[in-house]
Amino acid sequence: MFKNIIKIIILISCNTQANNCSIFPESNIWNQDITNAPVHKSSVTWLNAIGKGVKVHPDFGSKRYKNRAAGIPVNYTNNNTKKHAVLFKYKSESDLVEYPIPVRAKIEGGANGDGDRHIISFDTDQCILYELFHVYQRESGQWTAGSGAVFNLNSNNLRPDKWTSADAAGLPIFPGLVRYDEVESGAINHALRFTARTTNREYLWPARHFASRHNNPNLPPMGMRLRLKQSVDISSFSPQAKIIATALKKYGMILADNGGPLFISGEPNENWSNWGLKDLKKLVTNDFEAIDTGSLQVHPDSATTDPLELYEKDPSPTTKNRKYYKNKAKYYTNFYVSPYGHDSYDGTNERPWKTLQHAANLAAPGDTINVEKGNYSPFKISVSGTKNKPITFSSDGAVIDAFQGNTRDGIEIKNAKHITIRGFEVHHANRAGISAITCSDITLEWNKLVKNQHWGIFTGFCSNLTINNNIASESVKEHGIYVSNTSENITVHNNITFSNHAAGIQLNGDKNMGGIGIITNAHIYNNLIYYNGKAGGAALNMDGVQYSKVYNNILYDNYATGIGLFKGDGGDGSKYNQVIHNTIVMPKDGRWCALFKVNSSFNKFKNNVCVSYHSYRGAISIDESSLIGFESNYNAFTTRFTLNGGESVMSLKEWQSYTQNDKNSQTVESIDKLFNYIFKDFKPYIDSPLSNNGVWLEKFTTDYNQKLRTKPVDIGAINQ
Repeated sequence: MFKNIIKIIILISCNTQANNCSIFPESNIWNQDITNAPVHKSSVTWLNAIGKGVKVHPDFGSKRYKNRAAGIPVNYTNNNTKKHAVLFKYKSESDLVEYPIPVRAKIEGGANGDGDRHIISFDTDQCILYELFHVYQRESGQWTAGSGAVFNLNSNNLRPDKWTSADAAGLPIFPGLVRYDEVESGAINHALRFTARTTNREYLWPARHFASRHNNPNLPPMGMRLRLKQSVDISSFSPQAKIIATALKKYGMILADNGGPLFISGEPNENWSNWGLKDLKKLVTNDFEAIDTGSLQVHPDSATTDPLELYEKDPSPTTKNRKYYKNKAKYYTNFYVSPYGHDSYDGTNERPWKTLQHAANLAAPGDTINVEKGNYSPFKISVSGTKNKPITFSSDGAVIDAFQGNTRDGIEIKNAKHITIRGFEVHHANRAGISAITCSDITLEWNKLVKNQHWGIFTGFCSNLTINNNIASESVKEHGIYVSNTSENITVHNNITFSNHAAGIQLNGDKNMGGIGIITNAHIYNNLIYYNGKAGGAALNMDGVQYSKVYNNILYDNYATGIGLFKGDGGDGSKYNQVIHNTIVMPKDGRWCALFKVNSSFNKFKNNVCVSYHSYRGAISIDESSLIGFESNYNAFTTRFTLNGGESVMSLKEWQSYTQNDKNSQTVESIDKLFNYIFKDFKPYIDSPLSNNGVWLEKFTTDYNQKLRTKPVDIGAINQ
């Protein structure tokens, strides 16, 4: 008997056989015979939307294109498989657990694929299904994904309503795959998974989520179930195609994602007959009918079809001290904004709001505002979240064009705490793309800020601030990222800033605006900074910054100084900082790689690459007041230094003698011998002066690529 049972052989060294795992209980909707289910009233309409005469396409097979088999592979894991923490882009709708991922994990499309990149891990010891979408592994070993979902194969409980999974419909992928072992056994006893080109902003049970901007009932919804008509003759089909077609008559297939029209998902396997599977292409939309499974539903949050099966509902959330509005759905924490919504709606997935300002006015601690791709007007945030319940505005490509309004900033956060802004594109703002003023515990991540008048990102008097994975470019008058005024606990990492008129990244205590004018405990690392500074300053400019760390940054072809530490508007010089493992390459018309000026003393400068194409400027410009407590060593230099702003230049030998620094630093005669600068690949050549010539520092053990440094370490941002 093969129904609902899969016997899996895990190919590990001992060749042991895995436990038998049911693929959900027998009562689950995936496993139900729908031969006699009624036809849905919208069947013809939905099939016409897919397209008349569209052929079924088996989206799986054996190796046939570029020596790669099509399909979604399955990783069979067990208690011995190492589990990994995963960083999610859609964290609020992902299961935040560790995922078992084998050392040589099978990824959809292969290791270098650029499609959905699913990883399916089937834990056959625990009968748990782990599924990930858009998976990558960084050089550091850290796994990242768009979303992730975990399914207990012994349970009928569905995911929370309106949550995605590794699939757009919020459903599991594995139960809907065409799997070779089932076909080989002679029968498939479950529904299959398929995709459609264009879908509606709607979903049918058991789906939990949609992924569409189209509010059109004529388009098929996620969860739609198609059945192959009994009258369709499949007698001449190949053996493999006939078994699959028989399952389509008995169990049908469920619409689970956007993709190719009538593309059926399966696992890759070298035993598939690609020619035999082509018989499935004889089936077209006219051969199917959409069925109505509403009568099989027992509870909206369960996939069971057994009316005697109890569903244990989660306790209702407390409403104590919670303020609700007439157009905000009670008890929800996930709300939605869409260009196709209306502000009179309640902000649910089915009835989204239209404007971001309306969402910001109603947001409360713990809320996530999910913003659909589209164009929006600027908005302001003045409400706070809490430490355990931040307010998050999350988008995947929503564009704010400040031409649409008279506001000075695209997104303005003022007098607020615990706010996250993620995934927006903002351009043409009169002042800043995103601003945060008199705030704390603000996270700005994965945003794109382009062609704003003054700054891409601007913050003032904002502590406990995180700015990461943003692109800030082409600011017309000033900086890409600007952190200003008295503040502490600042983290700026993994950003890309380029072609800004002034600094790529600027930190300025600015005492003129109030406070002590000092920024403390800033961590500036893993940023890529280039083509900035036509207006002067430094690519990474630090005025009144103290007790901070600057490391693993790559700066090249900036027109002004590379990294500058000084006192201008700040309340004091930039002191007690560590500038470690940076790579700085200055162009022939640039200034000095590093600048220390006006009482910027007690700084440490180690393991840095400081090289220049300029004819007489070079590595370090420092004044006498900043030499106090200055420590510099294990760097790689273009051997030109100055103590008077470039009026006179000294050699490395003279520098060593005068300052007693850089006894173990390296001389660079040719930048081309360090790394492949033409292709902006800053990984040191094995025989370069950078290789193995740095000093091991316990607090700087990973490099720009988040790869663990090994002893002896290389000089610069990237380790071999």
